[in-house]
Amino acid sequence: MVKNNIPKQAILIALASAVYYVESLVPFPIPLPGARWGFSNFAVLYSIVEDKNLKNALYIAIFKSILGSLLSGKFLSPTFFMGFSGSVIATLIMYLALKTKKFGIIGISESGAIFNNITQVTFGWLFIIKSAGIYWYLPQMILIGTFSAIANAIVVKSALRSVKP
Repeated sequence: MVKNNIPKQAILIALASAVYYVESLVPFPIPLPGARWGFSNFAVLYSIVEDKNLKNALYIAIFKSILGSLLSGKFLSPTFFMGFSGSVIATLIMYLALKTKKFGIIGISESGAIFNNITQVTFGWLFIIKSAGIYWYLPQMILIGTFSAIANAIVVKSALRSVKP
């Protein structure tokens, strides 16, 4: 188990930040300002599954959110705070899902995606929009998040196969 592998973390943060930026350029199918696909979360999932270290995964989640939002011009915007809170909670949930030893990579990724969406919508309701009407987007977000979570899990499985004999 890797306790503190700064070069690997730096690479994962850089990759996730770049993906975050590219995601900001790709239209999202739901008319919700600031919504993204969630593919940059592959780096957090990879760190959780490979390193099994919550601290490393949180570093990646935090810094990819900050750098990605700086690159896309959304730093400290309402959507930044929604995404940041969702990313941190998703990281904690994925780590807990890993520790239960009842989920595979797809289940870990799905649990993170679902809680990411719930957290973002709840944050938006409580601090930004202040209307429970935002919850109408949640089923659509979870549906799209399901596909993103599966894609992230496939990327992580492929990466793990390529780095392990």
